Amino acid sequence: MRVFKRIKWAYLLVSIFFIALGVMLVIRPEMSMVYFCRFLGGVAVLFGVLRILGYFLREIEGVGLRYDFATGAFAIVAGAFLLWRAPEVANVMDVVIGLFILVDCVFKLQVAMDSKRMGANAWWITLLFTCVALVLGLLLIFDTFKGQKILSIMMGIALVADGLQNLCTVIYASLFVKEVRHAVDDAIDEATAIETTGEIVSDDAPSVPDFDEAVEAAAAQTPPAPETPEVPAFPEFPETPADESSSYNPPV
Repeated sequence: MRVFKRIKWAYLLVSIFFIALGVMLVIRPEMSMVYFCRFLGGVAVLFGVLRILGYFLREIEGVGLRYDFATGAFAIVAGAFLLWRAPEVANVMDVVIGLFILVDCVFKLQVAMDSKRMGANAWWITLLFTCVALVLGLLLIFDTFKGQKILSIMMGIALVADGLQNLCTVIYASLFVKEVRHAVDDAIDEATAIETTGEIVSDDAPSVPDFDEAVEAAAAQTPPAPETPEVPAFPEFPETPADESSSYNPPV
């Protein structure tokens, strides 16, 4: 459960960051892409430093499952590249954002389909936001927008859509995990009650009748066996006396 909480908060922070970044691009479309790349580079470097510090400050238990050091090192390298090559990256920023959104949406499509197969009710909300973000990501990749301001606005809208679909996924996953946890707790409580008292405490559990009552009820419902008809006795014939003359006397 602790691992899920960490993943949940990480997704929440990333979603909020994407939404804020998209809103900034929509509000200020005239902002230079070079400054935008340098801003992303600075955020990536700061994120990497925090991850590496967290790796050394946390306890050794479970550090091999979080990959804090590797993630932090990669973020620092990516941020340094954005800071150093900002003018070159700014020319293809729309394609970079489009590819990132496209990859993220492909995974979210499977999340939506898995939710539908598991009987979730709100799976279509994740699917809706994912489809919108997917279409916007494809439009950015193929560079269908002309003009710097329009391109910045569409990149902002795409980032907001991607952040919203990540936010919906996190909220729905949290609700689903809570339902599963409550169901497991109820099952454990019922099993414990059966083990200690021998009685089923659930209201939906069927009542078990007494053994003697079950036998009497089964006997009452069993139809009587049909009577076997009497078979007539075979007639007796009188014995015929043996004729001594007719008896065969072999020659001596």
